[in-house]
Amino acid sequence: MIKKITASLLFTLIMPLSNTVTADELVLTEQWQSKAELKQPESVAYDIMRRSLYVSNINGEPSAKDGNGFISLIANDGKIEKLKWVDGLNAPKGMAIFGKNLFVADINELLVIDVETAKVTKRFTLDGEHFLNDVAIDRSGVIYVTDTSTNRIYRLYRGQLEIWLEDEKLDNPNGLYIDNEHLIIGSWGKPTDGWKTDVPGHLLVISSNDKSIADFADGSPIGNLDGLAKQDDTTFLVTDWMQGKLMQVSNDGQVNTLLDLGQGTADILYLRSKKLLLIPHMMKGKLVAYSIK
Repeated sequence: MIKKITASLLFTLIMPLSNTVTADELVLTEQWQSKAELKQPESVAYDIMRRSLYVSNINGEPSAKDGNGFISLIANDGKIEKLKWVDGLNAPKGMAIFGKNLFVADINELLVIDVETAKVTKRFTLDGEHFLNDVAIDRSGVIYVTDTSTNRIYRLYRGQLEIWLEDEKLDNPNGLYIDNEHLIIGSWGKPTDGWKTDVPGHLLVISSNDKSIADFADGSPIGNLDGLAKQDDTTFLVTDWMQGKLMQVSNDGQVNTLLDLGQGTADILYLRSKKLLLIPHMMKGKLVAYSIK
């Protein structure tokens, strides 16, 4: 059974190399927020080389091929440098950067954008109905993409976008994070009425070697999971899009609600070296940054 705790309770963080640090409390402090000029911002990526943030904007129905979607360029202090840095997209969602290429999931396409020219240089297009959602890249540069509507994970490998895994156990996969030899999945849960679910999603762990699927912690329902980021060796940060919550999920099954921001909290990014959490809020049209102490 999932236990609920409050952010002020004591807890122990297990850090790399087995060093243990005991924190008195987890404190999130808002550092900045962009102007509410974004249009359904869904995901954020950080370009460490250029010290810039990229934010995907759906700007319409999440599955509509309407050409309204775009990517915004945002400074490290939240200033919108160029609202429509790359436009003419459909409903761009998850993103990840590798070298000078920004990979973007856009309904049934994986787009490759050259960040130096702000141009789409490649499109990997899938036939049929799809809902490509989140993107993650492993250490060797292999790109993985969740497809929420088909219970699939795609892989871009040697120039081909191929089905890497298809299984009902994926429970409508949304958020994606690569942790060494494992893919961590934040599932939405099976929709029963639009995007509503009778049983919300949870976290899954997939071996990149044999594709075996296991539950993270006890597998109890957590929420309609969207954003997913690793906090430390035993804990992940997740967002529940429908409930608008930022939560902390530990491998012992504890779930802690950290923030209640209202419906629309999307694909988060945690910059561990800066201890800075970035949260796009689709309904409020802005990107918000929190320091984590």
